[in-house]
Amino acid sequence: MTTPWKSALILTLLGAFTFSFPSSSRAETDFGDVAFRVALMLRNRHYTRTEFDDAMSKRVFDNYMQYLDFNRMYFTQQDVDGFREKFEKSLDDVVFDVNIEPAHEMFALRLKRVEERVAKIEKELTEGEFTFKTDRKVTQARKESPWPKDMAEADQLWHDVLEAELLAEQLRVEGIEKTEAERIAEGKDPTVEEKTAEDDKEETPKEKILTRYTRYLESVKQEDTEDVANLFLTALATAYDPHSEYFSQSELDSFQTNMKKKLQGIGALLSMKDNRSAEIQGIVVGGPADKSGELEVGDRIVAVGQGEDDEMVDITYMKLQKIVDMIRGEVGTKVRLKVIPAAADDESQTEVIHIIRDEVKLKDKLATAELIEMKSEDGDGLRVGWINLPSFYADMEGGSTSMTADVIRLLDRLKKEGIDGLVVDVRGNGGGSLEEAIKMTGLFVERGPIVQSKDFQGQMEPRYSRRAEPVYDGPLMILQDRISASASEILAAALQDYKRALVVGGNSFGKGTVQTIYPVSKRLPFFADKSRAGAVKVTIQKFYRISGGSTQEKGVASDVSLPSIYDVLERGESSLKFPLEWDEVKKLRYKEWEDGDFPVPELNQRSAKRVEEDVDFKILREDMDRLKKQLDENSISLHIEERRIENEKTRERTKARNELRKKEYAAIEKQQSDAVNLYKLTLDNVDNEGLTLASDFSDEDNTGFRLGDKEEEERDEDAAPEYPFGMDPMKREALHIMDDFIGLKKSPTTASIDRKNPEEPVEN
Repeated sequence: MTTPWKSALILTLLGAFTFSFPSSSRAETDFGDVAFRVALMLRNRHYTRTEFDDAMSKRVFDNYMQYLDFNRMYFTQQDVDGFREKFEKSLDDVVFDVNIEPAHEMFALRLKRVEERVAKIEKELTEGEFTFKTDRKVTQARKESPWPKDMAEADQLWHDVLEAELLAEQLRVEGIEKTEAERIAEGKDPTVEEKTAEDDKEETPKEKILTRYTRYLESVKQEDTEDVANLFLTALATAYDPHSEYFSQSELDSFQTNMKKKLQGIGALLSMKDNRSAEIQGIVVGGPADKSGELEVGDRIVAVGQGEDDEMVDITYMKLQKIVDMIRGEVGTKVRLKVIPAAADDESQTEVIHIIRDEVKLKDKLATAELIEMKSEDGDGLRVGWINLPSFYADMEGGSTSMTADVIRLLDRLKKEGIDGLVVDVRGNGGGSLEEAIKMTGLFVERGPIVQSKDFQGQMEPRYSRRAEPVYDGPLMILQDRISASASEILAAALQDYKRALVVGGNSFGKGTVQTIYPVSKRLPFFADKSRAGAVKVTIQKFYRISGGSTQEKGVASDVSLPSIYDVLERGESSLKFPLEWDEVKKLRYKEWEDGDFPVPELNQRSAKRVEEDVDFKILREDMDRLKKQLDENSISLHIEERRIENEKTRERTKARNELRKKEYAAIEKQQSDAVNLYKLTLDNVDNEGLTLASDFSDEDNTGFRLGDKEEEERDEDAAPEYPFGMDPMKREALHIMDDFIGLKKSPTTASIDRKNPEEPVEN
């Protein structure tokens, strides 16, 4: 089992791919020995060189309890106190005794509590009274709440939670029925959501909620020895800092896949269907499954076999990751899939499909670019290059995959098209390869230092770009947000220190640490079973800007700030547990960009005026205020009339907003329809003679997946309109800032920078 944030990280970046690595039979690896080796590596290799002692044992205990019961609803305070007395200060001793039995003991009670609770939920939903007229409120996020003191208090808590879920289901159906009635009265057809609601009537709200918890119980029951060890060792690693972590063998495979952007497998995207079977959601164009022509989107896998003769294994109710592990295998090997075809009349109709595994490229995760043609503020034509970087990927095992090499190809094409400025978009980019960050920065500056790192002994190591001259020397902007981290921050910080690029957006994440991965198998005894040993990612260094400051916790501040929902949500290094502290080191010698005095005050002034008037940013600020209030209150009413009033206000507000957006967007498109063209460049078409409009790209072109035939649906007139030219508000504003940036550099008549007083504009 993985922690919630680990699952989010790995599955969000990779998807549930059925891509293959060497066969992963569930061998009997000694996870007590694995834990012992992990503890030694953390103690001896971590940047802080912290002993795994009683104090660290307490951190591990707290982490593990949080992972087992994130919302503090299944355990009681009595359960936790009992475990705390037994294990809080002894986990270090247990691990050094090559043993993780306490992890299994705590997990076993968690399984028991989930089984007991689901049985009570079934009884409560059948016999309990839910009036929806109580004045009680239920806490929404309980990660900081105390555990219920005993089972009686837990029962009351769960009664309120179930009432809140039932109330939400009833209000959802009421909302859909109300919208449906309005549309019918206006002579319109029901929307997709309303048709879905009609289908949902086969399952009552109580049945739906019971199914939800029953499926959760089934997933917990499937957790095995490896899953328990994975959870416990993650709790151990993250006790040292948020970015040290343990990878199970499956997670290690996924991590390597994400870095390489290619893998070995059948090339299919899976998701769970009713928690019973794995459904094909997409097929990689040109991959083994696509070439075989037998597997279709919508087919459901019910059994998996290896080679020609191995017995087919029923995968009904099996966890998705375990199904993926079974489908993995070496290039050239065969996997057999028993599937229920998407077009089958009933589930008794199955067929067996044979697929030979091969290498698959993940095109949807690679760098792409756009050429945006627009009119500048003064009416002249403006061509802006836009590079999208989803991650700093590279083959860490010596292969040819390199994000920087891909960017050079895209950048060369943009230069040939005569761009006036370039935006590098690292929004949502959580980092990746340190080497790629250094090489990427070197595309925009002359030979010189990019970043410096410090090890546990305080030894400094400056890292340099060896490129003699930049690939691109024109106006440059970095667009970032609160999720931009690590390698993204190295890029932004170095270019900001060189005064080479204008940094726009939100404050970055604040991850100023360097990790390396140690396979645990290399530390196990020679005759030990190493097949499922996994690896530990350990923080070994902190990195620093060439100007001396760290990005740790503080991140990289934007030169021109734009509002973001992340300003309200808990995001960033400072919100995590046990982060390393911010500090600074000696500044390196480097030469600032000759044309690097940016009119930042003037740019901020102009941007602030546009943001103040922009309809999307106005709505965003309202949402931020509302969300902050909700997060502060952290509770929701169980009274149906109060909730109906709230829902009606939300419906009316949404409807009014959509109408406002439609008018604003129509005006923007009318004003700029003949002035804005957006062309998309990928690694597949970058060398083509002509340019392709982004609007001409299909879902298959954009994702690299064949997603099946989609029925054309009439767009709901009441739905939120699409952004003008497909550009979100932050992207639109970034382009306006680039326009100002270029214009002020050409004709700095409004403001320049006084170097002694950089905040004060000086009239020319």
